[in-house]
Amino acid sequence: MIISKKRIISLDFLDKYKNDNIKIGIHITNNEYEKLGIKEFVEGTAIQPSPEFGINCNRNSNGYSFPDKTKPKEERVINTIYWTWQDWGGNEHGDYFDISRKVYPRIEIPASNIEFLLTKNNSGESFILANIDSKADKEIIKQTINMFLEIFGFCEIFNEDLDLIDIHNKIKRCNWELLPPGVRTIALTNINKEKENKKKKRPDYNQLRLDTLNSYKPSEIFVGSGGFTGYYAFVFKNTCFLENGYYGNATYVVPKDKWKELSQLSKQEVLSTSDIIDKVNHTSEWFDKIDILINKHEK
Repeated sequence: MIISKKRIISLDFLDKYKNDNIKIGIHITNNEYEKLGIKEFVEGTAIQPSPEFGINCNRNSNGYSFPDKTKPKEERVINTIYWTWQDWGGNEHGDYFDISRKVYPRIEIPASNIEFLLTKNNSGESFILANIDSKADKEIIKQTINMFLEIFGFCEIFNEDLDLIDIHNKIKRCNWELLPPGVRTIALTNINKEKENKKKKRPDYNQLRLDTLNSYKPSEIFVGSGGFTGYYAFVFKNTCFLENGYYGNATYVVPKDKWKELSQLSKQEVLSTSDIIDKVNHTSEWFDKIDILINKHEK
């Protein structure tokens, strides 16, 4: 299972694995451990992520608090300031004064102090895993997943053998980055519009596109060495759909027998070849266009 959201607010998607010994982390493909300040991979190294990565890493290191609105407000000092004034003779004086307000009492949550551990599986593949028990408190698990999302932009859920769960063991790693950036030909989404959409509770469009392609039951799924920031290759009987998890890119549909060759070109180069089957922009029409292409080339 690959989580690509900026953060999660619920663990409902893990309910069917509540009795399994799951692992939270990422498969190292491009020296991702360097983001944690680690210069060299040494198996067994454990590190607590810096609180500077974001709110979840900060809570992990320093804890946090929130108001308890089930109890009445109480008088509490919320700030202390230094105040100066002059007397009638022009002499200046100064002293510290407390500022009090009626506020709700606060519930203090201690720091979790979760560490990330560098480890390997039986095949010698490298991973960064959260050093927590899968039966830990739900809030701890949610915070841990959000820590990975803050730092790396994606998070993966593994079984006890460090195989990804919920994808039928189809995913394979490529040792190249799929569709290197090249010259961007698509404008980024309007920032203000994106902020407005974030305020509303809607299905995550990025994750929904990946889930949609996976629902057509590809024979294999490949992930570029750039991690989640690169493209996914959904390989079918006759075609391959190269899809990026971030809005503002596009889906490139190419022949199955040429996808590895074409994926090493820039986007501009792919578009200039006669091999490309189609390019589908990230718009509201994306789902219909993908369905038409699947039915045309795979049915």
